[in-house]
Amino acid sequence: MDNWKLKEHPQLSRNNIVAVVVLDGWGEFKPDKYNCIHVADTPTMDSFKKSAPGRWRLLRAHGSAVGLPTEDDMGNSEVGHNALGAGRIFAQGAKLVDLALASGKIYQDEGFNYIKPSFETGTLHLIGLLSDGGVHSRLDQLQLLLKGASERGAKRIRLHILTDGRDVLDGSSVGFVETIEKDLAELRGKGVDAQIASGGGRMYVTMDRYENDWDVVKRGWDAQVLGEAPHKFNSAVEAVKKLREQPNANDQYLPPFVIVDENGKAVGPIVDGDAVVTFNFRADRMVMLAKALEYEDFDKFDRVRFPKIRYAGMLQYDGELKLPSHYLVSPPEIDRTSGEYLVHNGVRTFACSETVKFGHVTFFWNGNRSGYFDSNLEEYVEIPSDSGITFNVQPKMKALEIAERAKKAILSRRFHQVIDI
Repeated sequence: MDNWKLKEHPQLSRNNIVAVVVLDGWGEFKPDKYNCIHVADTPTMDSFKKSAPGRWRLLRAHGSAVGLPTEDDMGNSEVGHNALGAGRIFAQGAKLVDLALASGKIYQDEGFNYIKPSFETGTLHLIGLLSDGGVHSRLDQLQLLLKGASERGAKRIRLHILTDGRDVLDGSSVGFVETIEKDLAELRGKGVDAQIASGGGRMYVTMDRYENDWDVVKRGWDAQVLGEAPHKFNSAVEAVKKLREQPNANDQYLPPFVIVDENGKAVGPIVDGDAVVTFNFRADRMVMLAKALEYEDFDKFDRVRFPKIRYAGMLQYDGELKLPSHYLVSPPEIDRTSGEYLVHNGVRTFACSETVKFGHVTFFWNGNRSGYFDSNLEEYVEIPSDSGITFNVQPKMKALEIAERAKKAILSRRFHQVIDI
């Protein structure tokens, strides 16, 4: 289909401005004392609902409605904005990985065959979120990948775990580590040298996004690649239990640690000749690490050394940047998004958010694509997020600044559509 022409709206002329305001984290559920939105004073939203009850609609933002495998799968901003921007449902990260693992296709495709030569003399490193939350990764997928890789020649495997506490309950990290340690023990019983090599909390180690704080990635790099961290333990279970005993400890913010042998030597730094897989299927919090692992020309922090490895992501995390260049499962092919249609019809769009949400109204909205479709018709504005301040301490984030920029864009009358989150 080559026809991009859209019919003119019968009631809204192009002289009107459409505002698309995404309230991240807002929703409706049973009204009880545990529902913070229900108990809060929300006069503006209440007035919208009461003044136009016939136009008030609820959209499901989880499960099959956004391309996820089951109705038990929690939605997230990425899959939600893919669906909003495309106006259609596409099989998403977790579902794509499930299908590839179930069929065995993941082991037949280019990505796995690219890393496989390292199995003979090197180590397979798996880096990602150890969780069953289903937002960034899933424990059962990691377990299947461990089993499949070991059956296909991986003789030495090292896990670099990131504890969750954000998409799952805080404190659940201990149980997840104990579970994966049992799997690794079974592999060792079959002659595979498999163990956890390093770890840390997701919000403090490795999983930053949108280049908000490169120190987060550096802390992970030091532990995973250099084998250096302020905390050293003989086992990951001991590490997580001990670190959680510290005052105000939280799974999300556990400090980096490495596992060492009886001589105090790190058991699994990444070195030349190794293979590395980042097993998160969600893109946003893997892109920065992918750049550090893949880009030879890199200046965001001192890597000390840049090992010659074979690296693949679970998926390709940025289609425009082709990052990483190798991946185990092909991402959803999202084409003909609303943004593409609008520029083909001369509709001018303004999109605005803060750093930690900026990709949602640009990259994910546009079908996992970076950059403009037509810079003459689009303008994207990024408000810098606060660095080092957690959302629970500053929940309003940059809402006021974003609203002001959106207001300015509307009053300028330069745009037909204004999107903000």
